[in-house]
Amino acid sequence: MFSSSEHHEDCVRKQKDIAQKFARQMPCATTLTEEDQRIIGLSIPQLVSECNSEKLDPASIMCAYGKRCSSAHSATNCLADIMLDEAIHKYTPNKSLSGVPVSLKDCIDLEGHDTTLGYSANANRPVRESAPIVRLLRDAGALLHVKTTVPTGLFSFETDSDLFGTTTNPYNPKFSPGASTGGGAALLAYQGSKIEVGTDSGGSVRYPAAFCGLYALKSSSGRFPTTGCGSSVAGWESVPSVTSPIARKLEDLAEFWARVVGMKPWEYDPTCVPVPWRPVDLSVATRKPKWGIIWDDGVIPPTPACTRALKVAAEVLKKQGYEVVDFEPPNCLEGLSIGFQLMFADGGASITSPLRSGETINDAVSTVRSVLQLPLFAKRLMATILRYTSRPAGRNDAWASLIEVLHPKTALEERDLVVQRDAYRAAWYKAMKDQGIDFILTVPHACPPTPKGKTGAASLVSANYAFLYNILDYCAGIVPITHVDGALDALPPNFERSELYNKLNDAARGTWSIYDAAAMEGLPLSVQVVGGRLEEEKVLEGMRLLKDALTACGKGFKPKVF
Repeated sequence: MFSSSEHHEDCVRKQKDIAQKFARQMPCATTLTEEDQRIIGLSIPQLVSECNSEKLDPASIMCAYGKRCSSAHSATNCLADIMLDEAIHKYTPNKSLSGVPVSLKDCIDLEGHDTTLGYSANANRPVRESAPIVRLLRDAGALLHVKTTVPTGLFSFETDSDLFGTTTNPYNPKFSPGASTGGGAALLAYQGSKIEVGTDSGGSVRYPAAFCGLYALKSSSGRFPTTGCGSSVAGWESVPSVTSPIARKLEDLAEFWARVVGMKPWEYDPTCVPVPWRPVDLSVATRKPKWGIIWDDGVIPPTPACTRALKVAAEVLKKQGYEVVDFEPPNCLEGLSIGFQLMFADGGASITSPLRSGETINDAVSTVRSVLQLPLFAKRLMATILRYTSRPAGRNDAWASLIEVLHPKTALEERDLVVQRDAYRAAWYKAMKDQGIDFILTVPHACPPTPKGKTGAASLVSANYAFLYNILDYCAGIVPITHVDGALDALPPNFERSELYNKLNDAARGTWSIYDAAAMEGLPLSVQVVGGRLEEEKVLEGMRLLKDALTACGKGFKPKVF
């Protein structure tokens, strides 16, 4: 009873605090002046140059971006904290990121501000020390002006919590901006920030980028400062969460990466590897890179719109003379099985234990928790029934194999899973090497942006297209390709009587049940460009090659202007 009362009081207090800061710090007018528009349009190098030559001051930048923040929050509910005044006060001139507005995901520690992870128990309790990435960015001159919303416990395809409410997709408010960095993605789409620094445990910077028509690059562990960037599975080192940026423009994303690494992050965060930035220019290489496509992960096939985006990417690369082949990876289901068991080795306790009485969490996590709590014999019985009663035979084998292994693990079992993970990583390394693959091209998710309230139908199983590369610790980038077309991407008539539907397992049917091309008309579609471990520079170059190929073929992505 007391927990429920405290939950309600902290939610009300937090929302009131945001509203008061919004009223006090945001510009009264939201209409951009000519100078505001010019400032918003400046690239990172241009912003830094004008600030360091004193042609621009931080107050002018915050005025322009503050107007965009105001519009973004009013439309999408994307802000978790506001510190425009503080950003100006703590500005450092004549540095590599001077004057660059950078927003922070709620889970990143900033002294004097909350780090909630969407839990009300963490609200209204400011942290005492800033994360290394915050100290680095301030030393580099960046303007840390807002924090952005997250869902309860972070693991979700939607950005929804009792604490912050619902954050919506800028392109269509009936849909999600995507996963736990959704607030930052909504803000970027509105040009309320130049860069969002988020975290990714299973796609949480990549889904928002894909769902909002943005660019992102998930790093390998150790390349970008992560200490002090909270996770609801703290201590989970077998598939570590990484901190990574999102941007509206690829050029800004690449520039930000280079300038952050140029600040020697290993001198701020001891978990960072001392590897300097290594520029890659494949346009002058003696051999063009080879692209390998994964069309289907063997668990949930991509829906028509996502498949079309992947086809467009493959076609434009081929037209520019690149070799594009079907990649034959190790079994993707095996990777998902290993990753899921490691993620929920504690029975899901780390995600659910901070919840107070009456506090809600998304249906996908609730479902997994329910399965974890079942006795092992009951799960094995469920799996057996699924295998032997599903028609056609074998239709639910993949789904059944996940259910029967999803139970809390002993320390010995967890160590064995880490051994399996390492063997799986070695198999992937060999497959890419043997097939001569430089970049993997695949979808970020089987569906376009998730409709509000449908994370449970999509299920965490559908995260495999992104989560796989967390398990492998590979670099993975997002490149927007096109938009959903209600006519081109529609399901065939009587789809539920088709041969394809008949073959879909129950998890896949749940994911496909949320797909509606007509309702999704105009939503962004993206692809994922994947490279090896610690190959951030190379993957950014691969993303550039794809973007240039799209432009050369007259198919460059055009983001919506809000």
